[in-house]
Amino acid sequence: MNEINDIRFTATPKDLQRWEWFFKEMEKRDLLIIYEISKLYPNRGDSKLSRQYFKIKLNAEPRE
Repeated sequence: MNEINDIRFTATPKDLQRWEWFFKEMEKRDLLIIYEISKLYPNRGDSKLSRQYFKIKLNAEPRE
């Protein structure tokens, strides 16, 4: 039922660290499964933003 999702975030490196921490905390609570976390990739040009890719699977069902 739940599929593996490919997620791309574009944010500052500090915010990307927070997202990685947040996903790992959710995994500890069995809310999702992390299959892969990429390294940070800087955006082109003068951008201060970076990209990071996550492969995750939701482990929770919606409440009705």
